[in-house]
Amino acid sequence: MRRTALAIAIVSLALGTTACPDKGPMQKAGEKIDETVDKVTHPGEGTMEKAGRKTGEAVDSAEDAAKDAVKGDK
Repeated sequence: MRRTALAIAIVSLALGTTACPDKGPMQKAGEKIDETVDKVTHPGEGTMEKAGRKTGEAVDSAEDAAKDAVKGDK
């Protein structure tokens, strides 16, 4: 088991260091697929998150304005 893992690591390292410097169309396509998979599995702030954040900010702003208005009446 350890020998197999070591052999795979060595072969992967050897192939990775001898890659050609120019990216071909298949490598470019593979990178785009990798980026898409990353976006799907690790999404950033999407539409719903942005809407929730904006709503929260609006509520906080309205709350601050209401507190200021109450303080001004006293």
